Amino acid sequence: MHEYEITVLNLLKRHKAASIDSLLQHSKLGRDAALWAVENLAGNGLVSIEREQEQAPRLTEEGKGYLHAFPEEKLVAQLSKSGGKASASKISDQIGIIWAKRNGWIKLEAGSLTLTEQGKEIAENRKSYAFRDLLNQLSKLQTLPKGMPEKSRNELKELGKRNLLEITERGIITAIKITEKGEKAHAVAGEEGIGALTREMLTKGTWEKERFRKYDINAPAEEAQPARLHPLHEFLDVIRGIWLNMGFTEVSGPIIESAFWNFDALFSPQDHPTRDMQDTFFLKNPSEISVDDIALMKRVKRMHLNGWKDRWREEVARQAILRTHTTSVSARSINRFATADEKSYPLKFFSVGRTFRNESIDYKHLAEFYMVDGIIIGNGLTLSNLIHTLKKFYAQLGMNDLVFRPSYFPFVEPGLEIYYRDKKKNDSIELGGAGIIRKEITKAMGTNKTVLAWGPGLDRLMFGSLGIDSISELYKNDVGWLRRRKELKI
Repeated sequence: MHEYEITVLNLLKRHKAASIDSLLQHSKLGRDAALWAVENLAGNGLVSIEREQEQAPRLTEEGKGYLHAFPEEKLVAQLSKSGGKASASKISDQIGIIWAKRNGWIKLEAGSLTLTEQGKEIAENRKSYAFRDLLNQLSKLQTLPKGMPEKSRNELKELGKRNLLEITERGIITAIKITEKGEKAHAVAGEEGIGALTREMLTKGTWEKERFRKYDINAPAEEAQPARLHPLHEFLDVIRGIWLNMGFTEVSGPIIESAFWNFDALFSPQDHPTRDMQDTFFLKNPSEISVDDIALMKRVKRMHLNGWKDRWREEVARQAILRTHTTSVSARSINRFATADEKSYPLKFFSVGRTFRNESIDYKHLAEFYMVDGIIIGNGLTLSNLIHTLKKFYAQLGMNDLVFRPSYFPFVEPGLEIYYRDKKKNDSIELGGAGIIRKEITKAMGTNKTVLAWGPGLDRLMFGSLGIDSISELYKNDVGWLRRRKELKI
């Protein structure tokens, strides 16, 4: 019998019963050693174990930020200071609006927010907010009390849905008792061999004559925390691997881009709504990025004048922005390889990178997200080749329930959108756009080849692979979630 087991039996022989905490207190065993010994003894019928389940609450980083005030509380306080009314367009916090409306604190009519009587009670601190009261209570608890009211249980669920609270269930050992068989085994504990290999045994070779106790790999131990890749980076590596295995070459481009490559080179008119401040992030420093290829600039200008029949301004094309898609990398690649050797076709490229759009935030939209862009440059390429390529890619991610719908993009003709049916949310998730690059663009870029192109967002692809409910979960500074997250399943 192992020395740890003998230690436990000695203690139980004196006290008949003990908890794990008292076992650690009255012995020199560490928690891992004590748990291993107890589980091993229980497996052999030498001790009996009494267990019970407990729930441990833990506030997320976002939850900790809500301890003083929730977004909906801040909103009604702001409205109260403004006389109880404000334009919804001037309120940037959509989460606050949603919850304040759900709580009956505000009314939303004709684009205007109006404070209700209930909202005034919260704003003037005449009534406390149950969610914040509960969150503050939970921040001081190690375990959830038993017999919580149904109302409090429902509030716990809502806090969990809002990613403010995580509840971990764990089984704890409440009592360990020595059995009759254990008492008999205690008397002959030293007759079953040794449980540790020493340096002396190895140097003298005496281990060959010893009998060793079997090692129990199923005995519980403290949870190990090995280093892990961030799930987003892990997923990006998977995506790269798929395209590389399909014969594509990876290319890259700048995050800070000129409007020329992001919009103009892709036949997006200079008065297009996507160039407005509500959709694109414009930079102040640098405010402009020049284009060195004057001949290319002239060809793109001619393309716009002939196609859109409108004025084209070079100063607009020089505007510095955060790129709104990685298709700017594809445009650069088409131009770069316009004069490639005829024998090298078809050319297949892909890029993976961050993109930025000034969008309203919800579970499937963020202002920053990753995209993968791909192009095939060659002769005689058709829409069938494009759809086949995309189906082959998504199939390797386990996504076979795809829908391709006709759509319009300024830089492709014909164009289509790719959708995936998320059965869990009963929702169609837009994965991105695709199509055949317009001849006006390929001509301006200096080639007469056909170019197939696509640009799906990567973050949304992770819903099924990681089992997450919102892409915001990918960017939480929550080490606990990163450690406990599900394994990436492809």
